[in-house]
Amino acid sequence: MSGMWNRTLIYLGLREEPEEIYDELVERARAEEPVDEAPPAADRGRAYRAVGSRPDPAPTPAPMPAASRPAAPAEDEVVRPLRNGDVRMHPTAASATARAALVEVVAFEDVEAVGARYRTGQPVLFDVHGTDKDTARRVVDFVSGLTYALRGNLTKVGARAFLLVPDGLELPEDERRRLGDLGYRLPTGSNA
Repeated sequence: MSGMWNRTLIYLGLREEPEEIYDELVERARAEEPVDEAPPAADRGRAYRAVGSRPDPAPTPAPMPAASRPAAPAEDEVVRPLRNGDVRMHPTAASATARAALVEVVAFEDVEAVGARYRTGQPVLFDVHGTDKDTARRVVDFVSGLTYALRGNLTKVGARAFLLVPDGLELPEDERRRLGDLGYRLPTGSNA
């Protein structure tokens, strides 16, 4: 156990590494790989690191034989890094005509229902009138982050009610009318 403790302290830099261990490792490395005095022509421009008193050339990978090289990937198989705007949530045909889910938030744990419905591409209208001020603030902060991450639109539609609409989705006119009849003030135009 004390050996493991000592190695941990050495790893964390809280204790100096004993010189005899270092010398033993250097001798073991020299015995396993003999070092050429002159580097090959291809390695002459490379940096060397000192091990003990003799320079040891940095290892170079051996060229792979042509027969064992993998074939170049086809153009459609090439993996490229994602750019901003490459990934978007596209609403399905069912969610494009779906009604907004109404969620009444009473405790912070109810925000999970808001997030679950929103991630499926469904608009969500949530009301925090049944919560205290601090919980309502936490819920709105959480949903704001969710909206930002999934590129949606969050609009205040009542005293303590908010409409969360996924990116690329517009509420149909009949759904706007239904929410208006329930007492919510939806903005006009295509911004909600």
